[in-house]
Amino acid sequence: MTDRRTFFLSTPIYYVNDVPHVGHAYTTIAADTLTRARRLQGRDAFFLTGTDEHGQNIERIAREKGVPTQQYCDQIAAVFRQLWDRLDIRYDRFIRTTEDVHVRGVLKLWGRLIEAKCPDGRDAIYKGTYAGWYCPRCEAFKDEEELKQPGNLCAIHERPCEWTEEENFFFRLSAYEGWLREEIVSGRLRIDPDERRNEVLGIINQGLKDFSVSRARVKWGIPVPQRPDHVLYVWVDALSNYITALGYAADGAQYKKYWESAGAERFHLIGKDILRFHCLYWPALLQAAGVPPPNREFVQGWITKEGRKLSKTTGNVIDPQALVDRYGPDPVRYFLLRESTYGQDWDFTDQAFVGRYNADLANDLGNLVSRALTMVERYCNGKIPAGSQPLVAQAADAIGWEQRLETDPGALTRPVLEAYEALDFSRALQETWSSISFLNQRIVQTEPWKLAKDAARRRELEDFLYRLLESVRLISVLVHPVMPRAAGRIFRMLGLPERDPGPDDLAWGRLEPGSALGAIEPLFPRIERTADAAAKDKEKTVPESDTPPPSAPPATPATPPPVPDRIDISDFAKLELRAALVTAAEKVPGSKKLVKLQVDLGSEQRQVVAGIADAYAPEALVGKKVVLVANLKPAELMGVESNGMVLAASLDGKAVLCTFDSDVPPGAKVK
Repeated sequence: MTDRRTFFLSTPIYYVNDVPHVGHAYTTIAADTLTRARRLQGRDAFFLTGTDEHGQNIERIAREKGVPTQQYCDQIAAVFRQLWDRLDIRYDRFIRTTEDVHVRGVLKLWGRLIEAKCPDGRDAIYKGTYAGWYCPRCEAFKDEEELKQPGNLCAIHERPCEWTEEENFFFRLSAYEGWLREEIVSGRLRIDPDERRNEVLGIINQGLKDFSVSRARVKWGIPVPQRPDHVLYVWVDALSNYITALGYAADGAQYKKYWESAGAERFHLIGKDILRFHCLYWPALLQAAGVPPPNREFVQGWITKEGRKLSKTTGNVIDPQALVDRYGPDPVRYFLLRESTYGQDWDFTDQAFVGRYNADLANDLGNLVSRALTMVERYCNGKIPAGSQPLVAQAADAIGWEQRLETDPGALTRPVLEAYEALDFSRALQETWSSISFLNQRIVQTEPWKLAKDAARRRELEDFLYRLLESVRLISVLVHPVMPRAAGRIFRMLGLPERDPGPDDLAWGRLEPGSALGAIEPLFPRIERTADAAAKDKEKTVPESDTPPPSAPPATPATPPPVPDRIDISDFAKLELRAALVTAAEKVPGSKKLVKLQVDLGSEQRQVVAGIADAYAPEALVGKKVVLVANLKPAELMGVESNGMVLAASLDGKAVLCTFDSDVPPGAKVK
């Protein structure tokens, strides 16, 4: 049954101190993917993003650039929207904090706060004097323990903080300490991952301090009605966007439906550097104002480059526009969500991007779609053949799997959708790619090209090809949340209308026998990178500087590489190379690269350890035929015994296994 609860999802609104970087794209792609996955299952979802445009920092940057502050905000907000269009981000609302509807909503919330009473009866808002270290770029005061010494530096921006003393309005956060703890411990406010939940509870246990909600020195912001020479603290202003965008100022229909209604899921994706504001300040402010607080927060990790956090302020950035220029939107979306577990920190490299593109998109998915459609074009005159039996879901025993899927078509889709729901995008894609790998293996095992030569086996051929195409259709439905453009192209090649899939598309048997395929086209052509091309492209993901590079010194003739010593045939004959079938695979605990394989050599079973975990998920290895050096002496790697060595090439630092283009029996000699 379709879940009828409403689902509101937001990214943080992004600060317009500069153009977007990959960290912004990462969060927004994740939000778009989760929203699409929810809609695929029939959920009523609303996706919000936007820009944060007030504050001292924005005023300073606009002044330095010599343009009016509003004009500067307009320019940067347009860049964000243009990038989201290029990345196929489909938001329902793009809110800007300079919009009139936002200003009116903030003032309505402030009106409730100024009248609010704490649980102990005291005023929630009071006047006080603040003295402390202030980071203009964070727009936040910093405790002594948050500063880096020497120099009283902001730990995030690595710039000196300013000592500030001024009379402000304060919010009595300390009075909501018990309520916040109970909300989080009870699960009414769910914070993921667990370590971030524990971090928030740790902050509460140390004792919460009241915080300033107005600024005297800042001019670019929303004036405080009771004190027009003050503006509202930028975080009070910015956080309010989540309800002002829904029409909070006028109690609009969207606000009532997606925020106030019973059972509404109010979900924020945030970065760990703004955890305190979203998980403590924001819920307490709403509770004081009598507005329902958010009930779910997911804290995203940082993408790093060369081990450092991406930051526009420090200049350590990767330009997402350049990534889209080079690879297209779908590969960018796929790589960012596949490369690491969402919520954890990870390091971006161009080499990893190209390796995963070629291995996963070109070799696996692209190859499967091309082979399946080409065979139908060749053997069935380009029309969907008759057939009914389901074919795959996970890389399991073929007969057992088909029997399960016949009675339970959700066996393919359920694990993927559950992973999307858990925001484990990498696992959702691994599950899908297990099916892709299984299908590619079934093509080799079934040998439809042989079936096509035997008229008596025509029904068997058509049944196999139908099941193959229907499985490809289901895979395109499952990858749609991550790669909507590629999924639409697969639909078009299958002769289906290019559209967003819905719950009915998750059922088996949607392809109509006899209908014509569309034009077949390459889905993901391989990226061939020569040394010259790699040198030309180097660092193109970093925005180019306005300063021309210094002239390079004249090139000197390269010294030819030494010719390696050659061996004769008798030396080569000492190697025993065998075809080995991988029957089981698992990662070696404590190692990022090692995977433990169980292989069948026909006459015996072996355990082998291979350094290929960064290129192949363990489940994708099961069923592969690899080349094994079978007469190596046993070795121990990370405490695990290895009896042989799997042969692989290296492409941009990633392993590419040596396999066979035709089926060979386990144990066959390679020579």
